[in-house]
This record gives sequence, structure tokens and C-alpha cells, in this order.
Amino acid sequence: MPFAVTDDGVRLYFEETGSGHPVILVHEFAGDLRSYEPQMRHFGKRYRTIAYNARGFPPSDVPEQVSSYSQARAAADILAVLDHIGEPKAHIVGLSMGGFATLHFGLRYPERALSLCIGGCGYGAELDKRETFRAEADVIAGMIRKEGMPAFAARYAYGPTRVQYENKDRAVTPNSRPCWPSTRRWDRPIPSRGCRRSVLRSTRWSTR
Repeated sequence: MPFAVTDDGVRLYFEETGSGHPVILVHEFAGDLRSYEPQMRHFGKRYRTIAYNARGFPPSDVPEQVSSYSQARAAADILAVLDHIGEPKAHIVGLSMGGFATLHFGLRYPERALSLCIGGCGYGAELDKRETFRAEADVIAGMIRKEGMPAFAARYAYGPTRVQYENKDRAVTPNSRPCWPSTRRWDRPIPSRGCRRSVLRSTRWSTR
């Protein structure tokens, strides 16, 4: 398995396909690099496209220390992947948790970004709500420890921002896999059912 190693010794698992200007895909909290399978297939035709698993998401390392997790660290992990692949700059694409990491990457390392594509990262944090947020996070963490991740995933999947994925076409957007494929073939086409494939084809990127 290919890994990029961060400056604090954490291994980040990644996959890549294609050639050309590099594009790094940064996943959300409820996903991993497999969430970007359609984008890997599509952009791999024109770009060197890389997706990786954030720290805490196996097969990337899962550090036990709380100090190993922060927004600064998430941004530095993108940099570690970029350095590992030997590219001076890349287009950085992030969604939700990954979007916030991408935003911080742009703020901290603007000279290493060709562009930033940020989706659903929110508008920031309200200081007067910090303790409320922490209390809610503690409740969620307690539930995960007591009931396990499958129980949490079942509730999370039916939240107001996620229930629309219930009827998603898995042939076109295969977000779930039973195991990690060791020989993923990004060059093989995804079966198409109507117009959804054309949405991918209609996406345009800068050739900068």
C-alpha cells in the first residue's frame, strides 16, 4: 500500500491515477477516499489525481493522542501528501471536513495551491457556542464507544443533510465497498444510466 508520511510520523494511505497537473481530493468526515471514485475516474483522464485517507481513517494511521488532531494538522497533512508525490503545487479539492482542511491549507500554504475547490466547509465557529459544541461532541463520542460505529453510522446516514443519498445510484456513485481493493482499476468505466454521467463530463477545470 502507498503511504505518505507526515512530519509527526503518521502514515497517510493514498491512491492515484492519471498524469498531468496534480489534483488532491480531501474527503469528508463521513467518507474516505472511496467517496471520490467517480472523480478519480473522470479527472484521471486529464490530471494526476490523488485521493488519500485522513489520519484516523484506516488504513491511514490512527494516532491515540488528542494533540495529533487539529485544523493546522489537517492542512499540514495535505502538504505532506503533496510533498510525497513530488509536486510543487496542486489543485486542492475538499468537501465538508475536507473542505475546512482545504481552506486552512490555502491560508497557510497559498504558494503550494494552483486552486482551491471548497464544498460545504461552513462559515467558521462561534466562540460563544464552543462549549455547547464540545458537549454535543462528547455525547456523540460516548454513544460511539457504547454502541459502536455501525449504530452511529445508521443514525448519521439518515440525518437531514444525508437522507437524500438513500436512493443514490450505486452503479454510478459507488460510495461503499466491503473491503479495500488492492488492485483498483481507475481506467475501467462506470456503468452509465442516463444523464448522471453527463454531469461528470460537463465539469470543467482550469488547465493552469
